[in-house]
Amino acid sequence: MADRKPKTASQPRRHVGTDARRVSSALSALPRFKRKVVMGLSLLLIIGYVAKLVDTRYPWLWAYLLDQIRPQTVQASAGPTHVLFTFVDHFEPHDQATMDRWMSAYPQMAARHRDADGRFPQHSWFWHFSYADGFETLSYLKQLAELSYQGFGEVELHLHHGPDSEESFLELMRKRLQLSRWTGSMVTAETRPQTHFGFIHGLWALDNSRGGKTCGVNNELTLLARLGCYADFTHPSWGPMHPRMVNRLYYATDDPMRPKSYDRGPVMQVGRLPIGDLLIFEGPSVVRLRGIKPVYDHGDVTQVDLPTSERVDAWVRTGIHVEGRPEWVFIKVYTHGAIARDHEAVLGRWSDRMHEYLEGHYNDGERYVLHYVTAREAYNIAKAAEVGKSGDPNAFRDFVIPPYANRTLIASVPYELISADEEKLWVRLLTPPSSRVSMRLHARVVDVSGDASDIVIEPTDEDTGLTLATTGEGIVTFEYERRGINQQVAHRADGTR
Repeated sequence: MADRKPKTASQPRRHVGTDARRVSSALSALPRFKRKVVMGLSLLLIIGYVAKLVDTRYPWLWAYLLDQIRPQTVQASAGPTHVLFTFVDHFEPHDQATMDRWMSAYPQMAARHRDADGRFPQHSWFWHFSYADGFETLSYLKQLAELSYQGFGEVELHLHHGPDSEESFLELMRKRLQLSRWTGSMVTAETRPQTHFGFIHGLWALDNSRGGKTCGVNNELTLLARLGCYADFTHPSWGPMHPRMVNRLYYATDDPMRPKSYDRGPVMQVGRLPIGDLLIFEGPSVVRLRGIKPVYDHGDVTQVDLPTSERVDAWVRTGIHVEGRPEWVFIKVYTHGAIARDHEAVLGRWSDRMHEYLEGHYNDGERYVLHYVTAREAYNIAKAAEVGKSGDPNAFRDFVIPPYANRTLIASVPYELISADEEKLWVRLLTPPSSRVSMRLHARVVDVSGDASDIVIEPTDEDTGLTLATTGEGIVTFEYERRGINQQVAHRADGTR
């Protein structure tokens, strides 16, 4: 008995002690496990929050980083790389003083520079005159038409609007397109003139990407294409309006049920038919260092972001091209050229420096060939690449969309182009009978007929000046030997002005 008692007493004590140690060990381990779980979940939440923040503010960044791992090929042919430089302008002048500065300073600056084809730097003025009445708007457009006629660029459309419905947007656009056509912009000089235009959306809010107050139209891409828009030149931009596609030429398919349909789309590719409603023509997006701080360069030329040689080199290295034609590199930069504080960057010595650098480093004829192109010409050249054209892109400046009427004709009054071919041009002068009208044509005019009297023809080495008085409906026919814009520029390049 005495032997069994201690044996019975000792057995439970051993089991109780073991269980207590096990429970104590489990309890002490449980908080550490919980801490690890909480820390892990917190880290995941932080990573997710940062990723969401980056995705919202910089939706292009992931694609950009991927490109740094797998960069686009800039040169993949035995011949030179053709650098196609396009300067687009969100042009919003508020007074005649701004127009006077442009009318004087731009020709002086541009006349000092030539590309490989003998062309001046080509500016694309995307106009929006928010504070101008109808008279001022026509006056500004006629002045820009004169710069176009002189060979310095072309006029396209920029629009701040919203909140709008489909109907109010179409009405707004049609009014602006009509004003443009009356000065020979955005209407092609051909037998059956067509309305074509490039587009930049105000505040980068294309396709309602920034909310109703700055647009309001979810099917804006479809409406633009219906009106004659050949491509959108709004991007790159900053913030959530930027598409997830970066440094690409690509097509967007509109979804009328949601905004920002241009977020993604198939890229332009040699030999592939276009798929989508509207071409999105992006400029370069580059992350560069300013000291040790990374900064985002989206091609904005201002007095703060001057067009330095380092920026030009980065734009070229970005290598935007039609897939399958990497030797044609497109550079589209932009400015708000009516802002006086930026005139030095756009019209002054910094603009001279930029063009001197382009011409000195990217126009040797062996490694690089430089071409100054308008927005319309850049589009035409891209479309030529898409169908398999190669060689010198200068041959394809007018590949799809012919030049606008004011490259050939300007007038002191609004006019409507009826038809144009290689020998004749028909216009309706939109002014009362007996009005005195002055005109200029890039042609040697041999005959004027129709609703006109008191005709005076004054030929020059470059073009023909005319004055006449309107009669009847103001429909006038000009017969001529045409001098195209390329001939005009080559003539000036010889020094005979």
